[in-house]
Amino acid sequence: MTTTFDEARVIAPAGSEWSPVIGETTISLGQYLERIGKLKTPEAVTRVRDDALAIVRNCRPFTSATDDTRTGLAIGYVQSGKTMSMTTVSALARDNGCRIIILLAGVTTNLLQQNADRFQKDLREASGRPSAWRILNSAKGFGEHAVRDLQRAAEDWRDGSFREDDKKTLLYLVLKNHAHLDGLASLLSKVDLRGIPALILDDEADQAGLNTKPNAAEASTTYKRIARVRAALPNHTYLQYTATPQAPLLIALDDMLSPAFAELVRPGDGYTGGQTFFGVDANPALVHAIPAHDLDVSATEEPPETLLSAMRVFFVGAAVGGLRNQPRPISMLIHPSQRQDDHKRYLAWVQAIIGRWTTGLRSQDSDERTDTLAEFRPAYDELRAMDSTLPTFDELVVQLRRCVSDVHLSEVNSSNGNDQVDWDNAETHILVGGEKLNRGFTVEGLTVTYMPRSAGDWNADTIQQRARFFGYKQAYLSLCRLYLHPDVIHAYRSYVRHEEDVRTQLAQHRGRPLREWRRAFFLDSQLKPTRKNVLADPYYRISADHEWFLQEQPHLDPEASARNGVMLREFEAGLAFEADEAFFKHRVATALLVPLFRDVLLAYQVRGGDVADWYGQLVTLRDILDDNPEAQVLVMQMDAGHPRVRSVDPRAGAIKLHQGRSSATGEGKYPGDAKMHDTTFVTLQIHWLQISKVPDLKSPVPAIAVHIHTRLRKDDVIAQGH
Repeated sequence: MTTTFDEARVIAPAGSEWSPVIGETTISLGQYLERIGKLKTPEAVTRVRDDALAIVRNCRPFTSATDDTRTGLAIGYVQSGKTMSMTTVSALARDNGCRIIILLAGVTTNLLQQNADRFQKDLREASGRPSAWRILNSAKGFGEHAVRDLQRAAEDWRDGSFREDDKKTLLYLVLKNHAHLDGLASLLSKVDLRGIPALILDDEADQAGLNTKPNAAEASTTYKRIARVRAALPNHTYLQYTATPQAPLLIALDDMLSPAFAELVRPGDGYTGGQTFFGVDANPALVHAIPAHDLDVSATEEPPETLLSAMRVFFVGAAVGGLRNQPRPISMLIHPSQRQDDHKRYLAWVQAIIGRWTTGLRSQDSDERTDTLAEFRPAYDELRAMDSTLPTFDELVVQLRRCVSDVHLSEVNSSNGNDQVDWDNAETHILVGGEKLNRGFTVEGLTVTYMPRSAGDWNADTIQQRARFFGYKQAYLSLCRLYLHPDVIHAYRSYVRHEEDVRTQLAQHRGRPLREWRRAFFLDSQLKPTRKNVLADPYYRISADHEWFLQEQPHLDPEASARNGVMLREFEAGLAFEADEAFFKHRVATALLVPLFRDVLLAYQVRGGDVADWYGQLVTLRDILDDNPEAQVLVMQMDAGHPRVRSVDPRAGAIKLHQGRSSATGEGKYPGDAKMHDTTFVTLQIHWLQISKVPDLKSPVPAIAVHIHTRLRKDDVIAQGH
């Protein structure tokens, strides 16, 4: 039942009003990326280009001078190459007549510079005509020269005598900060840009730009500045890029940043992400739980033993990489917490440890040198257990000594202003820090991560964005290790299932408006999808031990009720109902779940307070079918199909669907509707009702109840009804 992304491309082609072309800029970019080794094969070039085409096809046509706006969402994996996708989308946009491209490049100066360097180098080097791009960085400000550049460019764009190739594309690289956005909005508003096609790329779109005051009279500051930028561009697409789409998918549908479409960015060969480290088939040797006594270091002056173990594994792995001539640098990340005092404590420990090991490995005293080498032997044995082709320990000694003594230490946080790491300064690096090593920050050649930080607020998107250890590491995966807080390991293992569920659903929905997608997906009971301060509409958590869905507002929409009735009558007509003493006066039949799910339940309409719970049931039923396409369902005609009288509670606005247990005594006492279900299959109860005092309803009114046993439920479901 699971539809992969590739399959979805075939069965659900994107509805589009235009077909973008692959022009010289895009072709040259692909050739350049393959030539410098960022893309290894022609197939990789094709994959990146096809994904970009799918995204651009959903944008506003860059060939159109008609003013309108659109918002979309591009979803990748953490550290999977979203920047390359954005670069390729930008090249395609230029090839198809887009005049202005804006990259909102994160919330820190290091991320802005990191993205600016990549964009400028790749687009200018690839084009062969550097003059085709006019690139401006908000860090340098937008002065009068920027206004003149934009005014002249706008005149050229409208001049029909200008060759298309001679028309510049303006690329603005902008920090997602209210002052920088204000500067950009002021610049754009000084020139008439009506009819000028533009593209805004919001990198890490779920961060900073969303409205954190959705229910207040006035929106949050950065959100207002983004709105001002958008207002200055009458003809544009706002494209959100993220690996954690929970917030953009759950914000109100009428929010200007709620996406109209979503496309998936596929990872390339060799990507090692959540499935590699935390999936059901992951090698358990890759991940170590930091024991409780090593998590709280506030009362100790000695470094945790697991930190020592992690550093030994890192240095042995670095020595192996050196002998194998693997690409440099090789690095280790230490992320203790967001507190800078902890950063300094760990940095001091690391410096002391390296000093001791350097002295021991370089000692003229053979006993001291032998004792120091012996400390690294268990780390070597651990790595060799996963890779039997490792050089011998004796062959590593010289390289190990060099790696330890030459390592470069960096404290990356806001206190010292150190946003940049000079990766060319050394072949081995150890980085210590907190928040600045989270979202968007690329740690070059990362092999070992030591992160005793807890799961905190258990926000799924925040925890996932700390996974700097994902990336293209298949070639040296045997040298990679994660040392994590046990709660964080649990969170990542749970997130893998959640992430694939969301991607699968979006792949299946591809080609249809995203506002029609049912917001419901699996999420572990401890995790929250995102921070609540960006959500105007609440989400509901359907617990894995919540066995019943009861439709309690079937009266709200007479037209939907009538359509539901026709579907259920047709479904009932194809079944052979029989009496069964175990189910008292109700009649039962068995059926395959597949046609019921496909032909009836997916189309069944509920309203009001039933919506979120119903969406949750559909997600669970789909999951059951993924595991067992031959699953059956027990269908029960309550009271043998005779109408049951119900009334609407005026305070709750709902009916009480289930009849309670009988007050009679004796062997034949009715235990109540809630006991009427199968213990093995899914159970569907069909109720035909006569609802009193609702004159617009045509009786009998259909209502359903669905029972799913807890053993068939794997996780909670997060759902939102619109």
